[in-house]
Amino acid sequence: MSTRQAFHPGGRPAALATAVCLIIGLLMLLVVPAWGEAAVSPLMDKAVQFLQHDYLKNGLLNSEMGVGSYAFYVLRQAGVDAGAWTHQGVTLREAVVKAVRNDLDKGGEIRAKQLAQDLAAMQALGEKDLAGRLLQALKNRQTDRGFEDIGPLSIYNNMPAFDFLSRAGMLEQINIRLARNYILERQYVKEQNARYGSWGSQDGDQYYADFMATAEAVRTLHYLDPQKKDLQVQQAIQNGLAWMQKQQKPDGSFMAGMDDPVIDTAEVMVTLKTLGMDPTAWKSGPGKSAVDYLRDKSLNADGSFGTSGNTMDAIWVLWACLALEGKAGQPAQLQPGPQEGPTRQTQPAGKTTFKDLQGHWAEGAVKRLLQMGVVSGYPDGTFKPEGQVTRYEIASLMVRLLKPAGASGQDLFILDQKFKDSRDIPQWAREAVAVALREGLIAGYPQEDGALVFKGEDPVSRAELAAVMARIIKKKGGEVRPKELDFTDAGQIPAWAQEAVGVAYAQGVAGGYPDRTFRAERKVTRAEAAAMLLRLAEVL
Repeated sequence: MSTRQAFHPGGRPAALATAVCLIIGLLMLLVVPAWGEAAVSPLMDKAVQFLQHDYLKNGLLNSEMGVGSYAFYVLRQAGVDAGAWTHQGVTLREAVVKAVRNDLDKGGEIRAKQLAQDLAAMQALGEKDLAGRLLQALKNRQTDRGFEDIGPLSIYNNMPAFDFLSRAGMLEQINIRLARNYILERQYVKEQNARYGSWGSQDGDQYYADFMATAEAVRTLHYLDPQKKDLQVQQAIQNGLAWMQKQQKPDGSFMAGMDDPVIDTAEVMVTLKTLGMDPTAWKSGPGKSAVDYLRDKSLNADGSFGTSGNTMDAIWVLWACLALEGKAGQPAQLQPGPQEGPTRQTQPAGKTTFKDLQGHWAEGAVKRLLQMGVVSGYPDGTFKPEGQVTRYEIASLMVRLLKPAGASGQDLFILDQKFKDSRDIPQWAREAVAVALREGLIAGYPQEDGALVFKGEDPVSRAELAAVMARIIKKKGGEVRPKELDFTDAGQIPAWAQEAVGVAYAQGVAGGYPDRTFRAERKVTRAEAAAMLLRLAEVL
């Protein structure tokens, strides 16, 4: 039975009579006050420690009340290698995958909310087969009454399922018209009432406003209409936000009814970030914000969080902290797992070179970029300088070099709308590709049907890399007069790349080989990319 099913009509679980959490279910980097990172980082560490201790002691519990697929998903967003945590010889990754398979085997017995959480976790892991099966199971369930109709409490499974699909960038995979209508029809719209604008459950004549359902609805509606063209949706969002803001307490926290303030406050922070708003903008009478409450009052003396002090509180605190760092929602700046790509920083502290770079012509450039945090190596201590660079890796390298604002939920939504093959982008690269797209650094390949594809696994040619660098040079420094292409093979440079190559050539970022050739179609090696990146950094 899901957590919300255990609630009485007011939305409170019978098993937690004294202090109860409600269930909630996405990347621009927040510019926080000077104390922001210093306050958030220790809280994140504490939350991770709490979750690790819980799994090592109790093992897997596949719900928000324990360390399961949702906790694993949030930990992955935080870049934590939690998959290796072991309980009685079973790693967390193994336990989560097994639990997801079991959920699929049980079919209709598993609530839609849990299937959506499983889907987010499997997508983050790159388990395409399981993620596809979970998505299909949800699609098969969807009607005009959501994913399931189990009475007054259905909203507590349907709304988080919509929210998780939004956060996983898969909302458009379902029937969005049905989703829109379902959410709008369940908003409380009786004016001159304290519950106006909220979402919740109806039991006979009594309506119970629910903070988490309201936040989930607001976020999902935002993803359904990121361009703000649907007036009905936008009005519903504003009404929902107005109700949420009215629930603020003097200490800056938010709480409706008997909820745990940590949970509702985390909901506010993530929701405002998802909508591109400042989480410190909503202040109580004494001038306190949600961020003030998180910083000053969320952590208990024993290392737990909130009034319940349970695993759910720790998950939500970690999620809120990720929001402040631009990493909540659709999953910013995630690092790949150990087996997911060569761009993960694997060098031990103090390491300044790689064992296969000693005496290599690019050793100095790589060493400098390593110190800058732009490049990294493989787990075996190598850099593999002659390996080819993919489009995924170039996007990641450029984002690390330029350090723009992190990806917002809207950036990830646009990514999925832009590229037909966006579902193939590995989790470790999604944030960087979304940011590179937003900044105008990358483009796609047009198809016969008019769609664009990114082809992220394709190696990058010298002409393509020059084009990306020319865009950056123009963006940062204005127009640059291209240098005459005096290479012996200048006629072989594609017409679309000639101006870009000329710009990169003029700035000394891209040059030719000793035989005076440019070799536009030659695939760029990791060593060459490092050398060109360092020159670009010097120009900028």
